[in-house]
Amino acid sequence: MLLIILLACLLCASTSAKEDPELTKVAEGIYARIVSPDSSAVANAGVVVMDQSVLVFDTHFTPEAGFSLLATIRSVTPKSVRYVVNSHWHADHTHGNQAFAGAQLISSSNARRDMLQNDLPSLNRAVRVAQTQIDKLRQVVSKEPDAAERQKMREQIKTREDYLQTMTRLNITVPVITLDENTTIHDGKQEARILFLGVGHTDGDVVLFLPAQKVVFAGDLFFNNGIPNVQDASILEWMKTLNGLLKLDATTFVPGHGPIGSKRDVQTFLSYLEELKSLVSPAVERGDSLEQATRDLQLPAKYSSYQFQNFFPSNVQKMYTELKGLQIELTPVEDAPKAERHQP
Repeated sequence: MLLIILLACLLCASTSAKEDPELTKVAEGIYARIVSPDSSAVANAGVVVMDQSVLVFDTHFTPEAGFSLLATIRSVTPKSVRYVVNSHWHADHTHGNQAFAGAQLISSSNARRDMLQNDLPSLNRAVRVAQTQIDKLRQVVSKEPDAAERQKMREQIKTREDYLQTMTRLNITVPVITLDENTTIHDGKQEARILFLGVGHTDGDVVLFLPAQKVVFAGDLFFNNGIPNVQDASILEWMKTLNGLLKLDATTFVPGHGPIGSKRDVQTFLSYLEELKSLVSPAVERGDSLEQATRDLQLPAKYSSYQFQNFFPSNVQKMYTELKGLQIELTPVEDAPKAERHQP
């Protein structure tokens, strides 16, 4: 599934319109780069101009988007980028890392682990899949009698060739500094706290907290006006982690996807996860199958304007799986069916 998502996203990004959004000023010396999910950048980034240097939080989805981010930083300050923080390991937040050669790359230990164990192998497999698709299309395009179909195949070949060219320029650059809890960067008067608040979107999410300005860059712990990607999530733990995020003395929260938000927006996102749990729990308690729950449960109307509507079925499935696991864990052994009790 990771391979399918990665390939699909990269193919979409390779054909999307060029986008070079400006930096949005959040506070003095603090900027957010809010991007469209349909662009080659995909995920938001943050920039903190400190006394002596610059800190970047997440680097977008492609090397080109990373270099574009660097160019926008140059438009507001000549200071060098000394620190790059990856909120987690997903490609839309890390594949621009190579644009920041010479910077110290920082993440959680788990995020670095997953970049090494998952990101690079998935990318290699995606490249092989794209090349196989090109080879097959080339074999059949000359035999296709319909001119319109031939043209469509040629366009598909071109899309995949563009993707492969992009990937040859990608150098997955992993963090060299890792943390398991929290750390703080001091640069002149600026204090930047990198915090691991708990498991959520992945098991290695960190946030950037700027206490003096009361600003948080939350990465994908916070989707603003969007249905979250839960492929690598632990939703029940995520809800606890969001409560920790809400306890920070901050007023501005920059999400991984969506517009800049407030503490109220973070609470709204937490409320979505809580409502998801309340929707799925009765199905689990009744003994409905996963397939039935996925088919029967619909996204509440209040979220009809949210981005990423296609993620809702996977949200239901993930919540169902977690609640079912918790139900089994809490079931006393003596209440389990005999066939289950006596299995070796």
